[in-house]
Amino acid sequence: MNMRVLLAAALAASALAAPLSSLAGSADFNLGAVSLYKDRGVDQDGRNESVRPAIQGGVDYTFDSGFYVGNWNSTGRFGNADLEVDAKGGYRTQLSRNLGIDAGYIHYFYPGEGSSNSGEVYAGLQYRRLGLKVYRGMRQDVNKNDMYYRVDYAHPLMDRLDVTLGAGYQTYDATSLRNKFDYSVGLDYALGKHVTLSSAVVGANRRHDVNDGSRDPRFVVGAGARF
Repeated sequence: MNMRVLLAAALAASALAAPLSSLAGSADFNLGAVSLYKDRGVDQDGRNESVRPAIQGGVDYTFDSGFYVGNWNSTGRFGNADLEVDAKGGYRTQLSRNLGIDAGYIHYFYPGEGSSNSGEVYAGLQYRRLGLKVYRGMRQDVNKNDMYYRVDYAHPLMDRLDVTLGAGYQTYDATSLRNKFDYSVGLDYALGKHVTLSSAVVGANRRHDVNDGSRDPRFVVGAGARF
């Protein structure tokens, strides 16, 4: 075997190894339950009740390059659908020890209620325990050009106990809908490395713009595990 063949083989091996090495990463699984699934301050169920347990869980895979893909699912009531299935992909990286950025796309599927399927692009910043994120709707006649702005903060009260604060602002492209504000105030308690208990008051303003009580403040408790 002459030098040219050896060189060609080395170059081919390098070309194949580069993309394969970029696929290296780690998976993160999550599973939990909540007394009520609230999203952006709105009950994700058709009944005006404070307790409607939901099972939730998913998996995220983060490549060493910073790119990631993920899936998250929740039971609930979404028109004719009993399940929400989210699929996402994006890129995140640390700009410094305390500052990180994140950008990507998420698509929401509702099996049995395809007319509600939609997607959003998003971008966010994370500074220590403070997170900021912006979403823009992408599907015509569902959420096209709708905007959602979210800020979250977690403050340690003592070992394993955090107070959590969140606020969001939703703007609608449709002139028939009024913009709304949502909020959450709660506590998270880490039972160990993998399990967290949570409780929060969650709701939204302009409660009377809807007639099903879905924006009413609710006390939501939950338990979740990551592994």
